Formats: sequence, C-alpha cells, structure tokens
Amino acid sequence: MNNIESLSKQPYKGTADIYPLDMQVREYLFGTWKKVAKKFGYEEYDAPLIEEAKLYKVKSGEELANNQLYSFTDKGGREIALRPELTPSLARMVAQKKNELTYPLRWFNIGRFYRYEKPQRGRTREFFQLNIDILGVDSINAEIELLQFILTVMEELNAPKETYEIRLSSRALLDYLFDKILKVNEEIKGDLSRAIDNYLKMEKSTFLDYIKDIGLDKKQADDLIDFLQWDIEKVKEIEEKNKGIKDLIELFEQIKKLGLSNIKFCPYIVRGLQYYTGMVFEMYDIGSQENPRSLFGGGRYDTLLEIFNEEQLPAFGLGWGDVPTIDYLSTYNLIPEQNVDIDVFLVLMDASASADVFSLAKRFRENGIKTRMQLTPSKLSKQLKYVAKLNIPWVAILGEEEIKNNTVTLKNMSKQEQYELTVEEAIERIK
Repeated sequence: MNNIESLSKQPYKGTADIYPLDMQVREYLFGTWKKVAKKFGYEEYDAPLIEEAKLYKVKSGEELANNQLYSFTDKGGREIALRPELTPSLARMVAQKKNELTYPLRWFNIGRFYRYEKPQRGRTREFFQLNIDILGVDSINAEIELLQFILTVMEELNAPKETYEIRLSSRALLDYLFDKILKVNEEIKGDLSRAIDNYLKMEKSTFLDYIKDIGLDKKQADDLIDFLQWDIEKVKEIEEKNKGIKDLIELFEQIKKLGLSNIKFCPYIVRGLQYYTGMVFEMYDIGSQENPRSLFGGGRYDTLLEIFNEEQLPAFGLGWGDVPTIDYLSTYNLIPEQNVDIDVFLVLMDASASADVFSLAKRFRENGIKTRMQLTPSKLSKQLKYVAKLNIPWVAILGEEEIKNNTVTLKNMSKQEQYELTVEEAIERIK
C-alpha cells in the first residue's frame, strides 16, 4: 500500500452513482417525459450548467439564493453558480433573442441541477428535472394545456388515479389575503408565505405559535386559519376583486367542463420562488405515507423578463424532478422490469474464430439487432452462465462446423431450444 490518503468509495453526499439498471429506470422516465412533450408539440432546448450567481439571486428567493446555491469564484473573479433551476436561464435566453423568436414558445428540457440542502427521501443535492414552459399566452389556456400534459404523463406511467392529486391556487389570492383580510405589513409577507407553504407539515398548535411569532394577532391568526379552509365556492364570493381571482375561478370552471380529474383547489399552495405571479400548483402522492412532500410544482411567472429590463412576457411552466417521481413509481410498483437491453450474445470459444464472429456481429448490428460479443475465448458453459445472469434472450454460436457450413446455431434462452440457421434466417428469428 502507498501513503496516499484513503479515498472514500461513496459518492459525494446528496449525489448517487447510477448503475446500468438504474440508468434504465431513469431513461424510462425521461423517455416518457420526452414522448409526451413532443406529442404536445413542444421543442427541446438546453442551457449552460453554470451561470452568473446573480441570475439566481435577483428573483429566485432568499432560501435558494442564500442557502442552497452552489457558488464559487472563477479565475476571472466572477461569482458563478451551478444551476439550481432552469427558469432564470430560460428567461435570459428569451430576453437575448426576444425579437427573433416566434410566439408562443413551447419549450422543454431534461437537465441536471444542484442545490445544497439536507439530503432526504425525495430530495438530493444533485438531480435531474423536466422543465416545460409555454411563453406568450396570457390566458388560462396555458394552464389548461400543461395540466393536460401532466395528466397525460401520469396515464403513460400507468399511475392509479387514486394515488395522486394536483393542488392549485393563485398568488393573486395570496395577495388578497395579505392586503385585504390580514392587512399585514410588507416586511412580514415573506415569512408569512413560508409559514403557509409549510402549513401541511405542522400540527395546528405549532402553526399557530409560528404565525404569532411572525407578528399576527389572535384575530389575524383566526382569519388565516379560516382562509386555509376555503373551497373554490368561497373564492367566488370575491370574484370581482381582481383579475387573478377571476382567472382562478374560470380555470376551475374549464377543468370541470373538460372533465380533467385529480385537480383540487388548495389555498395553502404558495410555492417558494419569488418570481411567481399567478397560478401556482404542486402534485402530491395521496395514496401512501411514503412520499410526504410534493412530487413537483410550477406556476405562472409573467414578470421574470423584467430583470433584463425587458417588457413582461406571459409565461407558465413546471419543474418535475426525477428523484421524487422515481420514489413515487417505486412505491406503487410502476417501474417496468429492467433487463440488459441486448438482443443477442455472440459466443467466442476459439481465438481462430474471432474474425468470423466479428463479421457476424457486424451483420446483426447492420440489421438493427443489439449485439454483445464475447471478446476473450472461454468455455461455452461459462459464457452461457454469463448470458443467463444478464437475461439476454438469444445466444449465437459460430463454431468450426457452423463456419464450415456457413450457418449459425441460435439458442433461445427462455425456451432452451436451439436451431441451426443461415445468417439471414437467424436475423429474422431474432428480430
């Protein structure tokens, strides 16, 4: 042994090693997201993994900017951050070419993100996320389309309807609560928003103590508790107070007309990011206790381009993380069985046959057959054990007799049957 300090075999805290079968689970989810996004006519894009830190500090909110940002100073003296989310980068990209783009924009991305937070179930420091946004639509049709997108993805994942629920509210309603019902000062609105955002996670007595510490008196606390029990019918009593509230009511009317299920009005949905301006939503696992926090969320952010001194551009989108979603799929046994994605294994028992086996592998691959070839000659029994362990369905054997007869022996591993065939016949049988 040398004197090098012992290195840990574990990945950095909050990250994970993704082995091949785990990768298949991830690709199953990513493939579903991408297929449905393209079905809805959305275009894929990407942005840098690093940005100037101030891009996130301007609008993302205190918790993310001050506590969760992975930031550093580069060699040029610039403060740089690993991206914790994609919406600010999207806003930057749109602002950069605002007059060249054709609206409305329907864009999506599946990318890697970093947040420095306490790792726990459903929450890691490194994660992948689907971001899907529609920009340039100021009506609730944008919300309707992305709600339909969510429900279509859940159908594709075979998710039982009784296991999930989309909970939706509006920042306009929150503003009405603060300004007209509670009449609180601007200074405590941020703390109060965070308290409401954590409403479901607290006992009622703990929540009451929390909001009193923030500065609410008994009447304000009682009014807040009452507000948190409102249903959409109660909201209709203040329909004329502002456009955002009217839009919220109209959205639920359209949801009912379209027969969209698994969507519920919940006045305690706030979302932590400061740039949201209208509708906000989160999706929850309601069929188990395994996934206690929201699976994902999103909302309307019409004013984000203003940080680049550009005019407002209506925008609505969501960020859908891989980790909580895979936890949810595992909870309900919704992940398809994962096997090595190989159609056929080519045996090599004698080095003298290498050229012939390489040629056969080439023929198979040219015909769209996923082929793995033995590269080091070994006993047939050892190679068959290897194939069985990986659950590869076919084995092709090219021995001395097969080479002489210009044939191949094809073995079906599940039926334990084998056939001597021409190469063309073998290709057809495997396909």
